[in-house]
Amino acid sequence: MTTRALLLSAWDPGTVVPVACILALGAYGFCYRGRLESRAAFFGLGVAIFFAALASPIGVLARGYSFSAHMLQHLLLMLAVPPLTLLGLPRERGARASPPRDRGAFGYLGPWAAGVGAMWLWHAPLLCNAAATSPTVQALQTASLLVMGYAFWRPILVPRVVDRLPAFAAILYLFAACVACTILGIVVTFSPVEVCSAYVHPVDSLGVLALLRDGWGLSCRADQEIGGLMMWVPACLVYGAAILATIGRYYGEEETLPHAAGGAP
Repeated sequence: MTTRALLLSAWDPGTVVPVACILALGAYGFCYRGRLESRAAFFGLGVAIFFAALASPIGVLARGYSFSAHMLQHLLLMLAVPPLTLLGLPRERGARASPPRDRGAFGYLGPWAAGVGAMWLWHAPLLCNAAATSPTVQALQTASLLVMGYAFWRPILVPRVVDRLPAFAAILYLFAACVACTILGIVVTFSPVEVCSAYVHPVDSLGVLALLRDGWGLSCRADQEIGGLMMWVPACLVYGAAILATIGRYYGEEETLPHAAGGAP
């Protein structure tokens, strides 16, 4: 098999993924009809990435063939789909007129632990191998990554603006997540033992193993190192972008405060 053939033929959407995408887009259009704006593009992009992560060659290779594809799929489901779809939700009108819900510092520990813990949990060798070889476990993994991803990103991107973490707390929240993912990435990258042994000797039912090993030069060691680097570098780039956006939001709000207090000139 060639790379071109892989990219063209290794698509396996099944039934659940397309139906989930159609239902999500339909529900979005129904719930926010009359309020659709430029934010709808974020939601549509999030749904498209969800489809690609599970139905494209990324999803196919993640099923026991390539650890780096498995890691890319995780990052898309945790760090792309949840924040993009949350960004696609219109902000609640008059949100600043009602008091914020005071959850306290410890009220956000659970969502943070869910977002970070999801990656650590599913890279325990037992669970990682099970997800790589069992469709049922993989479906459970996908659902848990999405749920935990939404739990993590909600305090940062919830549509009701006053319910979001204050800027300084949000920066600490995101930076701590970056540190935790960096540690996991380092552990995976430099681990002398295969994190997921299922990827060492995959069952090559599609005939793509020769392409991966010989055509791409993707040895088991290199595959694991690439996966670890994905968790280490791109993940922190996402958190870093969110930190910069939070800083920008903070200064944007500061500039509007005088107008909100004294009225626009």
